[in-house]
Amino acid sequence: MTPQEEKELLLRVVTKVAKKQLEQGGFIPFGATLGSNRDVQLLMPKSMKPNVTQDELDAYWVRTLRKAAAGGECKSVCSCADVRIQADDGTMVPALLIHVEHTDNLSEDILYPYEKDERLGIVFGELKSEETEHQIFPLL
Repeated sequence: MTPQEEKELLLRVVTKVAKKQLEQGGFIPFGATLGSNRDVQLLMPKSMKPNVTQDELDAYWVRTLRKAAAGGECKSVCSCADVRIQADDGTMVPALLIHVEHTDNLSEDILYPYEKDERLGIVFGELKSEETEHQIFPLL
């Protein structure tokens, strides 16, 4: 699989998990790794303190994902958080933030704005993506 295909597989799995959590009325930030056999391993914290800061959450996932990837079988990782972003009209809207990295020089933050529809459940909007610095896999 190419790095892009690995990223897309990981995104499909984690957005399904996030959608289920959001539809059930709660969200616990989580991470995931993609192994060499296309196996996705979810990393769910046993607990999370309320009102965790973005810096605390980032530091936690850097430690946790580095440890999970240390075995060498994993080339792609991500972390997922429920955040609020500013919409074009200035209002704050909910979004799923996914930080994804691959060992082959891919690191990006992906935002999926979403809304709750009574009939359809969680509906994700158009994704927004931007390249970011590597946090899990240092560049060589």
